[in-house]
Formats: sequence, C-alpha cells, structure tokens
Amino acid sequence: MTKSTHQILYIILFVLLAVLYFIQFSSSSNTENIPTVEKELAIQPLNEGGLNIAYVNSDTVSKYYEFAKKIQKTLTTKRSEAEGQIKSKYFAYESLVQEFEKASPIMGDREKMEKAQKIRLLEQEIMQVEQQLSEQVSRQELELTQSYIVKTNDYMQEIGKTLGYDYVMSYRVGGAMLYANERHDITNEIIKLLNERYESSK
Repeated sequence: MTKSTHQILYIILFVLLAVLYFIQFSSSSNTENIPTVEKELAIQPLNEGGLNIAYVNSDTVSKYYEFAKKIQKTLTTKRSEAEGQIKSKYFAYESLVQEFEKASPIMGDREKMEKAQKIRLLEQEIMQVEQQLSEQVSRQELELTQSYIVKTNDYMQEIGKTLGYDYVMSYRVGGAMLYANERHDITNEIIKLLNERYESSK
C-alpha cells in the first residue's frame, strides 16, 4: 500500500469513529432523564404468551419506599420512648442507692431497713416496667409490621397486574434467590409505583 492509501484509510477510520461517538452521546443524552428501569423494560419487553418474571431488591425498597420509612421511624420513636422511661427509673434507683450508701453509717437499724425495702421495691418496679414496655413495643412492632405487609402486598397485586407480570420475586443479599439477571430488575419502577399507591391511599 502507498502512503496516500494509508492516509485515506486513517481518514475514513477517524470519520467512522467520530460518527459512532456522536451517535452514542446523542442517544444517551435523549434518555438521560429516563429511569434505569424504564430503559431496561424497553430493552427487555414482556414475553407475549410466555412466562413473565421480574424481581425487586427488597433492601432497596425498604430504603426508598415512603411507607417503609414511616414504619421504621415510628418503631424507632416508640423504642426511644420506652428506653427513656426505663432510664428515668434507673436514674431514680441509682440516686436512691447512692443516698443510702452515704447516709448508712449514721442511720439507725429501722431507717436502714426502711430504705433498703424502698430500694428493693423500686428494683421490682423497674423490672416490671421494663417487661411491660418490652411487651408493648413488641406488640406495636408486630401490628405495624403486619399492617405494612398487608398493605404492601395489596399494592403489589395491583402493580404486578398493571405491569403484566406473572411473578414478581423478592431478592436480597443472603436470601433464597442466589442469582438474578439484572435485565429483570424492576426495583426502581416498583418503588415509584409503591410510593404513588401509598400517597394516594393517605
């Protein structure tokens, strides 16, 4: 090949690369505002007449689903309130014990017995309050969790039918599903639709 032929080939190659570069970036700028899930759904259309299965990352849903965030916030508040009540009881108990220890050398036997009895009663009270609050918080957690599961399941029944899937699986690290093809991941779309259903049901 002559030097001029090499130059022509280099020019053609350069032009082709420039065209490919332009096509790549112009197409990505047009879809830049489209959520990842929608792009994947467009690439991976539903299989007409076949079995349509997708999956959702449960950990991501818990992080961005407004109803889940509300439940978590409520539970955190209730636990903090219970812990606050117990701490105040412990503070009163510790103060009483310190007072008893300081004054013990100059107390009479009867006064010592009365103070010791008061401390024992406060100990029992703290144990009872701790148990009651623990049971109360556990009961509230169970009720809130059941409410979350039932409502979210109802939303998912509607969403699954709307999107046309036969099955929408739940995936999380360490869960039963060991591998899932990312092309079938509709987590972002599900979060968007779950939040819409939740907001409309308020």
